[in-house]
Amino acid sequence: MVESRSSGRPLATESVVARTTFINAARACFAKSGYTATAMTAVAQKAGYTPTALRHYFESKADLYAAVFAATSNEIYPQIVQHLDSPTMADAIEGSMSRMLEISKEFSEYIDFLYRTPSELHRHPELREKVEIRESFQEFFYSSLVSLGRKTGELNHITDELQIMFFRTVMQGWVYEGIFSRDITLTTQIALVKLLRRL
Repeated sequence: MVESRSSGRPLATESVVARTTFINAARACFAKSGYTATAMTAVAQKAGYTPTALRHYFESKADLYAAVFAATSNEIYPQIVQHLDSPTMADAIEGSMSRMLEISKEFSEYIDFLYRTPSELHRHPELREKVEIRESFQEFFYSSLVSLGRKTGELNHITDELQIMFFRTVMQGWVYEGIFSRDITLTTQIALVKLLRRL
């Protein structure tokens, strides 16, 4: 825990550490309690700084949420996207789902935070413009899967729009249901991969 500072303004040498500490503390709070129930004072206390210090970096809770989302997605999304370089769409799906399974165990707090994001954006429209990257990532990822499937000949007779909707529903449903039931398992992944390979 970072030592409290009565001035509320961390030294320049502490800036990176302080900002990261605030983001990590806020992620834990948002993941556990949600946006509405998370108070800036609680985040500051968890981080070991004064509320004034927190507001030195983030003027509002919405700004803090956006920073947490950016830091979290920048950590998680590249690990998923890298599998789009697979030789086939089926390999890309299996690889990305395997990595999602690993991430759910290694970064459970990150996943809990991202899991809440859709409902938070629905409840708090003011957050939407601050986390546009979420929709951009999903659009890119699922469109890329379909493009790969078209290129390899794995997908036929179904429009791109329907295929994107299908993959989005199946893969995100697997993640969300797994998080809700606390059962993101290899067994369910294998079942879905087998289904997708038979398309």
